[in-house]
Amino acid sequence: MPLIDVTYDGKVGEEVLRRLGELLPDVVGEAVECPEEPSTGPVEPGDIEIRFRKKSPLDVGDLDVVIEVRTKLFEHRVQDKQQRADLIRDRLSRLPLGQIGVWLILSEGAWSQSEN
Repeated sequence: MPLIDVTYDGKVGEEVLRRLGELLPDVVGEAVECPEEPSTGPVEPGDIEIRFRKKSPLDVGDLDVVIEVRTKLFEHRVQDKQQRADLIRDRLSRLPLGQIGVWLILSEGAWSQSEN
């Protein structure tokens, strides 16, 4: 269950951000797929959460878009985590996002959600 935070500069247009939101589930799903948590078909409620936040005037940093992906730590993900982060960056490079950074965070955790 990846949680994705997107921090963006005000120069990035809403239509581009909307397209980013449409692409992220498939791109991140491909990047974090592993035998311990295989893909089981189309994204369902609770499979992925994406949040967008505009940079404030107090934020420090030169990147136009920073994407933080938090997901469960599994051995197969640790073995090639840099390639997984690079995959996300590369798949999104066709969007006019400006300078982009991707931070893949693998950590221990548990997920629970309410029924529909």
